Amino acid sequence: MKKAISFKEVAIRYLNKPTKKLGRKKNANAYSTLEWMYEKRPAMILIKGRNKPVPYGPKGREHSHTVVSWDETSGRFADLAMRDIANIDIEDMETDLRNSKGLSNAGINTYLVYLRAVCNYAQQKLDVAFIRFPKIETLPTKGREYYLTPAIAKDWMRFLDPLRVDMVKFGLATGQRKANIVGLKWSGISKDLTRMFVHADDAKNGHSLTIQLNKMAVEVLKKRLEDRRLLLDKYPKLRNIEYVFVQDDIQHLGTPMAATSMTGDMWKRSIKMYNHNIEYQAKRKGRSVDRAKLIPEGALVFHTLRHSFATWLNEVGTDLDDIAMVGGWKSLDACRRYVKKSEDRAREVSSRIESLF
Repeated sequence: MKKAISFKEVAIRYLNKPTKKLGRKKNANAYSTLEWMYEKRPAMILIKGRNKPVPYGPKGREHSHTVVSWDETSGRFADLAMRDIANIDIEDMETDLRNSKGLSNAGINTYLVYLRAVCNYAQQKLDVAFIRFPKIETLPTKGREYYLTPAIAKDWMRFLDPLRVDMVKFGLATGQRKANIVGLKWSGISKDLTRMFVHADDAKNGHSLTIQLNKMAVEVLKKRLEDRRLLLDKYPKLRNIEYVFVQDDIQHLGTPMAATSMTGDMWKRSIKMYNHNIEYQAKRKGRSVDRAKLIPEGALVFHTLRHSFATWLNEVGTDLDDIAMVGGWKSLDACRRYVKKSEDRAREVSSRIESLF
């Protein structure tokens, strides 16, 4: 009788598979979280030549060290058959991550997302017949309250490099997630550049999408087509460029950015430069700094563009049904979480009562 495949075997198979969109190696978070599930991990280690123990982590384990203490919550699925993972195992893992590791819901969600990915991979690719497929739902997190105004967006983009400007414009024009933009291929765009297709496997809600592209998005695509032509003319050895948003430096020629690079050092630097310019202009004119124009530290991530997209449409009178339709939200409740109400909008709505008296 064939032995049931273990969680560890499935997780290692999953980690060895390249990412679906870009065909790259799984990121460090995937390795760290899944290894924690199938392998007993140290909690504290003493690096050779040092006097004080440090928490075990990617950097520390590269050095020669001795284990001071073990993380008793790790390696929980090491000897468990994949098919036997059940809801109670998920609940116990959540409890340990919260109580023993002190993680917030957002931190716990990282583990839940990768565990769900491995379970889906086991069922869909390896034909694992679960006794009962576990229900793995991410935990509620506090939504990001920050969103860009059109004026701030325009001013901030002046400090971005051309590739990121194109990606930000396209994100604001379509409301699409970073993964769908970073991994966008020309095969996912209609020949007349008016529609964008998102396959069900790439959509967060599991449903394929057809996004009708507005003039702003089309203009970005036209620019990218011209940039593509120039790049192929200059470097004929490329032969073909299948992705829309690709880099033009020699080291990464014709390839899309890594998702983490998109909002890495250059992204953060552009925000600092924008804020510095706001402060400089106020000082030059002898005025106090308008704090509302500053971008709070850590508040602007790529997903902020999706929030901004929904909020801008709502503020010009678009109802939630239409916003959900054009942005690809599956439900009105999901869409509603992305819409932020400005103070001006709140004052305008509350003033409507005045005409009734």
